[in-house]
Amino acid sequence: MELRYRTNGPEFDFPPFTGLPPVRYVLASTPRCGSNMLARALWRTGLAGFAEDYFADAFALDYFERWGFDSGDPQELASGYVRRLMTCRTSPNGVFGLRIHAGHLGRLEVDPYDILQAPRYIWIQRRDRLRQAVSYTMAEQTGVWILDGTLLPEGSPRAAPRYDHEDIRRHLRLLDRDASVWEEYFLRHGVAPHVVVYEDLVADYEARLLDCLDFLGVGAPASLPAPGIRRQADDLTDRWVERFLRDRRAERPAS
Repeated sequence: MELRYRTNGPEFDFPPFTGLPPVRYVLASTPRCGSNMLARALWRTGLAGFAEDYFADAFALDYFERWGFDSGDPQELASGYVRRLMTCRTSPNGVFGLRIHAGHLGRLEVDPYDILQAPRYIWIQRRDRLRQAVSYTMAEQTGVWILDGTLLPEGSPRAAPRYDHEDIRRHLRLLDRDASVWEEYFLRHGVAPHVVVYEDLVADYEARLLDCLDFLGVGAPASLPAPGIRRQADDLTDRWVERFLRDRRAERPAS
């Protein structure tokens, strides 16, 4: 069986875990917010499960092909899928995590709050939403969403990035909508998430990672591993941000 993501294979499973993990959490995210970095960092500690995007189509298909499921009921199928994930993606200390983008939340047949039985939430945000929108636009154009090279192959971009003012504006609107989706979700469930800001994570990686482990109620490892992926922002990102700001100023009528 050829997996879409190598990390979905049994070689990356934790030892078998029985029952409901005592610590369950959702890594609440939006595209290009740094969730790959944080998810990998938490996983590599060995203390925080492996909070991957298991409800995304490519991930779910990997596991459906790996295990097979026979239920036609969407809720029963989702519940069985998560229970099966818990058996192999729960770290030995009893921590299980899922990563969910706001855009996937509304399409789920089940509410993560119910299926995980009142989990904890880590909400990773990005302070500079314009740079996030630029990164989002570039990733959609090129098809390059993560720079790994070790666990995931780094394929060639399917197209060269092309500056498009309207496309960046569209992604800004999508990110605003996604932020509102999570805000409304947390309000509806009376949840106070632990907030991680991407820029703070980059500036003080170890401190912010330790904050997350503390929120999950697990001790710190002897040493903190690097996340194992590379940042994608470069000079082109800077030039697009500057150009977008110039274009936006030019759009405003003179007072």
